[in-house]
Amino acid sequence: MTGVLWAAALSIIVLLAFFVGYILYLGAPVISWHFLTSPPSEVSAGGGVGPEIFNSFYILILTLIFTTPIAMAGGIYLQEYARPGLFTSLVQFCAESLATVPSIVMGLFGLLLFVTMLHWKFTAIGGALTLTLLNLPALMRVTQEALHSVPDAFREGSMALGATKWQTITKVVLPSAIAPLTTGVVLIAGRIFGETAALIFTAGVSVSAGRSAYDFGLFHQAETLSVHLWYTHSESLIPDAARVGNGSALVLLVMVLVFNVSARLLGLGLSRRFMGR
Repeated sequence: MTGVLWAAALSIIVLLAFFVGYILYLGAPVISWHFLTSPPSEVSAGGGVGPEIFNSFYILILTLIFTTPIAMAGGIYLQEYARPGLFTSLVQFCAESLATVPSIVMGLFGLLLFVTMLHWKFTAIGGALTLTLLNLPALMRVTQEALHSVPDAFREGSMALGATKWQTITKVVLPSAIAPLTTGVVLIAGRIFGETAALIFTAGVSVSAGRSAYDFGLFHQAETLSVHLWYTHSESLIPDAARVGNGSALVLLVMVLVFNVSARLLGLGLSRRFMGR
């Protein structure tokens, strides 16, 4: 039985190594400074993905700015303040139901609300708000579980020393849960990086037309790298679509890995600082 469990665990490593190696094999010859910084091409070969990389990080940051405070506040309420009852059950049910909505359905909702009703057209802010609705329940659940993992003895010891409940939460509970909270944010960020369906209908499938491709404005088209990858393999007319797609896949993979490693190192550092390890 132990051998079967070892084989199951080893198969995960082998699958990941094969996947990463295959993406590296296809995408590595494409990567160059010109490819990473140039704007995409609509009809001719030789385009890059510079604006798409910028838009991926831009929408990620916007989404986390919108999602994190609301989700953490909801998770703190459910774990630390809410009492069993109809309202708490209703909040839990709504969050779980919202978490099961497919991303393409959420994208169509964003299309109806932000693009059509509010007349924002395809914008970065519309894409970020749609991803906020998509990821809000998951991050709220992660916050709740992270706070739940903190032993009650920590709370009891803090309050026994005269701290208020809010002081106990901010000074003891949240710092103790910083590691699982960071892991949750990393997982959500990875999902945002790779999200495609919802952004096709809200952020658009092209970059700003007639303006700088590296545009910090909220109301401009903001094609991300994952959307560009889908577009080049499905509807693009450029002759080197396969080459651009392979390079985009490798850049997207590296971005996710770098972000994950950086966030985990940051979480480890914060955990050591707050916990005195």
